[in-house]
Amino acid sequence: MPKPLDLGRLQKFEPSGPAPVNREAGVDTGPVSHRVDRWPSREPLMDGQISIKGPLSTIKRFQALCKEDRRTYADMLKILMDKFEQSS
Repeated sequence: MPKPLDLGRLQKFEPSGPAPVNREAGVDTGPVSHRVDRWPSREPLMDGQISIKGPLSTIKRFQALCKEDRRTYADMLKILMDKFEQSS
């Protein structure tokens, strides 16, 4: 016959207070159950897609620029648009 479950022993596993934070390192060292930023957001990303038709030489030039600077097409497009807006 199994022993009865002693629920009183489970109280030692309950949280005892606020989570301690290591201020010097900026790291939350408290229990995982107290952390606010435990899981990444599950909200859908707000991404879109476009197709640009143009001269092949211009497209190849843009691709080479992105590859040389190691940037995605979207990042490079943002940089170019920001630069254009600053000069206007």
